[in-house]
Amino acid sequence: MSFAEEDSLEREKERAKKRAMYLLGSRDYCRNELYKKLAENYCAETCHSVIELMAHYGFIDDESYARKLAKKLIKVNHRGKKRARFEMTMKGLDPEIVDEALEQYTDEEIIQEIESLIIKKYSEKLYDRNDVQKVIAAMARRGYGFDDIKKAIAMAREELEEQEEEDNG
Repeated sequence: MSFAEEDSLEREKERAKKRAMYLLGSRDYCRNELYKKLAENYCAETCHSVIELMAHYGFIDDESYARKLAKKLIKVNHRGKKRARFEMTMKGLDPEIVDEALEQYTDEEIIQEIESLIIKKYSEKLYDRNDVQKVIAAMARRGYGFDDIKKAIAMAREELEEQEEEDNG
């Protein structure tokens, strides 16, 4: 490789590092996401080099990113484990890392998430058979399992009945 080519490659790496730092300044990225962003403007060799440098300095960490993303998807966006797993793997996270991040959420926690969501958004739809089917379908689209949804609906009904008794009693 000639001196001019080496110099050009070094300048490209510097621009790619600056771009990576700019991107990471606004939000977290996993390796795959950052690679795709950099690959829009830089060669594969440069992208790999910059990704490794960012990982070396701790600016990207797929395990940490997966834990944060899992928390956001499960607790904030109210996604089931299946849907969260799908969304996380679509971002390019390794399936093992995804499974590790999702392991921290127990079935009981997931059922409680479903129950709180049902009470918050669908409490008036728990007593008509057709409406219940719509609630089940809505929860299934979020990635929750059928058995978990059924348990959460039963728990939500109980809680709403207890609240009604307290209000009337």
